Amino acid sequence: MDRFTETTHRSWSSRLGGALVGILIGLILVVVAGSLLWWNEGRAIDRSRTLDAGAATVVAIATTPVDAANAGALVHLSGTARTEARLRDPIFGIEVPALRLERQVEMYQWSERRESETIQELGGGETTRTTYSYQRTWSSQPIDSSGFRHSAGHHNPTMPYTSAQWQADRVTLGAFDLAPEFVSQIDGARALPVDAAEAPADFISDGSGFYKGTPTSPEVGDLRVRFRVVDPDGEISVVGRQQGEKLIPARLEHGTIALLEPGRVDAATMFAHAHGANTLLTWGLRLAGTVLLWIGLALILAPLKVVADLIPALGSLVGFATGLVAALLAGALGSLIIALAWIAHRPLLGGILLGAALLLATLGLGQWRKGARRPSRV
Repeated sequence: MDRFTETTHRSWSSRLGGALVGILIGLILVVVAGSLLWWNEGRAIDRSRTLDAGAATVVAIATTPVDAANAGALVHLSGTARTEARLRDPIFGIEVPALRLERQVEMYQWSERRESETIQELGGGETTRTTYSYQRTWSSQPIDSSGFRHSAGHHNPTMPYTSAQWQADRVTLGAFDLAPEFVSQIDGARALPVDAAEAPADFISDGSGFYKGTPTSPEVGDLRVRFRVVDPDGEISVVGRQQGEKLIPARLEHGTIALLEPGRVDAATMFAHAHGANTLLTWGLRLAGTVLLWIGLALILAPLKVVADLIPALGSLVGFATGLVAALLAGALGSLIIALAWIAHRPLLGGILLGAALLLATLGLGQWRKGARRPSRV
């Protein structure tokens, strides 16, 4: 591992100028975060309504024969996914009967890591000590070494091959053809052994994949290629629209339903799982939006800390106060946006969230007033 350490100094005026520019960035982040939270609530409501409508109308059918009476209906069925397709990697020549063939390519590359330590100085300046460390690692994504702080001696070559996948054009479930949207959801990929005799020129094989270079002592630019395959003849359960002899995604008023799970799973359980996934995604995006709000508001309030940093101890105190205020305001503003998005559709829940937003706003205002009065006592 290679290490380089740099020490830089920023004056108080330079930091203040950067903090003032950060206000603009903070405002942009607040707008982006608010838009994300608003969109997410609409998405969550539409998805919930779509799943509820689907659960109320879904019809359980057999995989064979095709019953024309169910044409256009939302149907649920379980059976064995089959295909006659043989999928082939055109570069490495691997060919197998499969629902999906995946090629995974990794290259041995340089990567950069930065660690910084900042010391506040009397008068508002700061000194930052940054350590850049470089180590070699396997990565499936090309790492652009041109952006390294110390690029000399840490050059990554162009990645000659990339990961890819191929999917069977025709997959059947009993008498029905599955739309590609269902096939792409079939999981359970396994590692595909390869014959050493099939190794392309300049590659060797240990049976688990192809390797270009020396496996026992890899160098930057070495490649390793592995393959994974999703076999046919696995049992799956599907909820979708019956269209003739095809199963396609069902487009309802508020969204689309195209559910697939491995094994034999009843419709009620599949819809329950879909609701759970929607809830998990909704709360994940709520958290992401609120964190973005926090960062944006912290940037807007950052000049206060820089001004207070003229006295380092006071700057730390103001920094803690502004961080706390930003967190409380982020929670308040995020809850308010969520409440406004929900209130027209779920008045009770929307009212509770609105009350939480007002409470957090009150706490944030109280902390702000305390922080504003504190410097006058010093």
